[in-house]
Formats: sequence, C-alpha cells, structure tokens
Amino acid sequence: MRILLVGGAGYLGQGLAGYFRKKKHTVMIWDQKEDLFKLSPRVLASKKIDLLVNLSLCHSRQHARYQLESPAETVNVFGARHLAKILQKTEIMWIQISTREIFPAIYRREDVSETRFSYRPRFLVDETYSPHPQNFYGKTKLMAEFFAESHPWGNVIRLTSPYTDDDHPMGGWVLRILKNIAERKPVTLSGTGKQFRDPLHVDDLGSLMENMFLQRIQGEMFHAGGGHRNILSLRQFVSAAGHTGRIQYQGPGDFGFGFDNAKAAKLLGWKPAIDIRKKIPVILRNIRKNLPGGIKR
Repeated sequence: MRILLVGGAGYLGQGLAGYFRKKKHTVMIWDQKEDLFKLSPRVLASKKIDLLVNLSLCHSRQHARYQLESPAETVNVFGARHLAKILQKTEIMWIQISTREIFPAIYRREDVSETRFSYRPRFLVDETYSPHPQNFYGKTKLMAEFFAESHPWGNVIRLTSPYTDDDHPMGGWVLRILKNIAERKPVTLSGTGKQFRDPLHVDDLGSLMENMFLQRIQGEMFHAGGGHRNILSLRQFVSAAGHTGRIQYQGPGDFGFGFDNAKAAKLLGWKPAIDIRKKIPVILRNIRKNLPGGIKR
C-alpha cells in the first residue's frame, strides 16, 4: 500500500509513519514545507497513492465563535475542501482524522460511578450521538467531515486521546504529563483528576486504517478509543507512571470522555490491542533520552 500522510510531520503523523513502515507499506509525507494547496491530482497520480490520511490541523480552542479568514479555517476547512476537489474522480481512499471536540460535554454526574480515584462511565459515546461543537476548532473539524463525505471513498475516524511511544514538540495530555514526570516537575490536573480518558496507541490506529483499506470501506464514520481496558482517570494515569511528587489541581474539570468501538468491531473485526500501562515506561525512557545529559531514573 502506498500511503500519503498529509500533516505527517506532526506527533501523530510520525507515529503512524513508523507503524506503516514496520508493516512494509510505502509512506510519503506532505507537511508544512510542502504547501497543502500545492497537492494536486497530478502529484497523487505520480506517486500512485492508494490511501490518503489527512492529519493536518490548526488548533484554535480559545474561540467559541467561528473565525473567518483565520489559520484554523484555512487549514482545517479549506484544506479539507481542497483534498475533496483533488480526490474527485479517483479511487484513492481518504481517511479524514477528526476529534471528540465536535461534541459538547456529554457526561453528567448521573452518567458515571465514582470511586476514590476515578469516575467510571456507564456508557461510551458511539456514532449515533449528534455533534454540537462548543469551540471554533471543533466546528472546523466537523466541517472537514462533511467534505470527506463528498468523496465516494471518503471515511472519517474520530479520536479521543491518541498517543505514540515517542517524544515530540507537540503531543496531547499523555505526553505532556509524562514530560513533567520525567523532568521532575509538578503535575497539574484539572478539577479533581478523576475524569476518565481512553488513550489509543498509534499502532492500534494504524491497524484500524489497514483494516479499512483492505476491506474497501466507503463512506463510513468510526469512533476509535482505547477500549474498556484502557479507560483510566488522570489520577490513575499519573499513579501508573510512578509519580510520587506533587500534583496540583486547578480549574474546573469534566467527568470524562470515551468512545465506543463497537461499530469498528462489528464491521471490521477491529479492537485495540495495546495497554497504555505497558507503554508508559517506554514513553518515559524516550523522553528521558532527550533531556539534558540524558537523565535516567
């Protein structure tokens, strides 16, 4: 399979590239040094692309209202529209990466059970839930989903908390917390730290994409989280990382968020295989390699 990762130099893109190369696929990266809008049907044909994965994004969570002519609109909305145009009349599969931020805060107190260190969900969010983004970033990502819908071979994967083994200048909460632990800094959690998450390893995400391509999936939406075995609270995550130092709690916190993988399991026979608790030591080692003097503990 010949795969083009648009936005592939980012945190998730580098992880996916590593996974696909291990699986002997040909991977090409199209990122900031190549203008997204210079990607053309001729380029796609010359590279004989089988699968295009759009990971490109520009965060803009500080705004609730839509921001015209902003970088986020250019990348997230117009970028997806450009991909829809150049993929017309091709049979290249397009996987558009989306986010849980197209949803509002779904979980209420009555939707979780509370233990000493965590909230546990009474249900997980499946594809039947109606989007209602509360910030500008979520709105742009939802619009991108509609552009993917226009391509006969377009599909969408919505993610909650994807992570990789690697250190990177970017990355989500998994990497940020582990960096603080590796650098022996205080860990800051919102609310009580009991809110649950469902981290999904990039290799499991890559496996999902392979399944979609091999089974020739068309026009589908999949929610992809780490599954029940990977549901844990932020406090439990910090504890699993062996942190014995200071934890700061600040600001409001939510009850949590987790995706239901049942559709992907039913249609593709896919389920996550990787336990984040076994990956935490790997990520910490990779972070510490990049610390001044290669600090190890």
